[in-house]
Amino acid sequence: MFTRWPFSTKTPVTSVPLLRYWTWRYAMILLIMLIGIGLFGIYWIRANTMEQQFEILEARTFLLADSYSKAVDVVPMAKLNAIMKVSPVTPAATVTMSTRAASAIKSTNAGPTTGAKSDITADVPAIGNASTANLTVKVMPSVPQDHVVQIYDESNKQLLSPAINSVTSATLDKLPAPSAPANDQKESREVIDTKDGTWLRVGVPYYQQQSVGGVYYVSTRLNTDQVQTYIMIMVSIGVITLCGWAIVYVLSRSLTHPLRQLAVAAQQVSDGNYCPELPDATRIKESEISQLVHSFDEMANRLGQLERMRTDLLAGVSHELRTPVTSIRGMIQAVKDGVVTGKEADEFMQISMDEAKRLQTMVNDLLDFTSMEAGAIAKELSTVHLASYLNQIISQWHAVPAFSAINVTMTGMPEELVWNGDKAHLTQILLNLLNNSAAAEASSIELKIEQSEKLLAIKLKDNGRGIPPEEVPFIFERYYRGDTKRKKKHGLGLGLTICRMLANTNGGDVKLLDTSEHGTSFLITLHTPAE
Repeated sequence: MFTRWPFSTKTPVTSVPLLRYWTWRYAMILLIMLIGIGLFGIYWIRANTMEQQFEILEARTFLLADSYSKAVDVVPMAKLNAIMKVSPVTPAATVTMSTRAASAIKSTNAGPTTGAKSDITADVPAIGNASTANLTVKVMPSVPQDHVVQIYDESNKQLLSPAINSVTSATLDKLPAPSAPANDQKESREVIDTKDGTWLRVGVPYYQQQSVGGVYYVSTRLNTDQVQTYIMIMVSIGVITLCGWAIVYVLSRSLTHPLRQLAVAAQQVSDGNYCPELPDATRIKESEISQLVHSFDEMANRLGQLERMRTDLLAGVSHELRTPVTSIRGMIQAVKDGVVTGKEADEFMQISMDEAKRLQTMVNDLLDFTSMEAGAIAKELSTVHLASYLNQIISQWHAVPAFSAINVTMTGMPEELVWNGDKAHLTQILLNLLNNSAAAEASSIELKIEQSEKLLAIKLKDNGRGIPPEEVPFIFERYYRGDTKRKKKHGLGLGLTICRMLANTNGGDVKLLDTSEHGTSFLITLHTPAE
């Protein structure tokens, strides 16, 4: 009717060891995070390096532009540019000049531009115009060999791209013309990508006659000598990842060791070994794993107990069924063959009838228990006058010769006490508990009844031999019949289990209050339905 699409089928996941799964996953997550941090660090280092180079280049460009501005005020621009074009700069220390001329030129650089020209002309009379221009160029700050200078006027026309350092003309041709500065200060920064690498270019204004004469550009390669730093970052990432993986591996190994032992123990339990080797819970620091080991130990013990009870059940049921069947068969065969006659034959037939009833009772118990486990317990609510009802139950129980000598008393029983519930369920619970008291060799049984708005409470106390302490946790377990001596007696070990199920069906419970060698007390609580 409905089509099952192929992609709706879930593919089984291939399981891997817990230690390997989490250590490798942690290592991958750590590696990815460190790579992300490393890439961010590389980006930050590159950006910071570029910013520092821009700041250094900008400071150098301002210095060169300021020197050029002062030189233009001393020497006509055309002559100055012509001299700079053909004359590479040499260090200022190689220039020979008088102390007064050098002082005059320094004062020109430091003082107002308008008065500088007359001072130099006056103080250096022996130097002609060409010599003055040459001297001015030579005392200007030298341009580093890996820098390129480009000078543009106000109309963005190139005035000079001097070969004043070792940069070849081929390199100059690779640099594009600078774009005109967008701001009024004529300052600009550019990052230029060429086939020869990345260049940084800074433009600042130079002044001529106290006004902006154009833009002075200085370009240099971006310093990419950070390979070793990047290698160190990547190596550090690898080392940190390896160390982190090793630490997590050691910690995870100590954490998963008891889990691996539990996995082996679980396999042993599935193979039928209910006493597996488990780690010592007292030596495990992690409370969750310690609790897990403790719970697993209890579970294994419980499964072992259930397995023993199942084995006892099979043996008990086989014995309980075989004994009456053998007895019935032998007695009927004796009557049939005429071995016994008269009253003795009638007695044999009566015994056979009693054994048949016992067989029927056991079969009914098994059927009832199966129905109760399946949740198929029907309730028939009726109004029960407890005083007359309990007297009737006690009289019925005393009718059995084996129980007639046992004294049963009731306390706290007003005549008008009424309970709304399932009468048959309460009868079965009471008879079962009375039979257990008789089996414990009790000579006196006391019934104390109390009723609240929602609950009916019946306390049954006897003076028989109590339940051994080691058996107390299992008395409500199905098919549990106690020690070896009690196993030889009739019964399937379902009495108290059925009592509790019936009480639960009626909104109550059956509990063991206390037990000792002087007697045992049970408490029956049943819910009182609203009328």
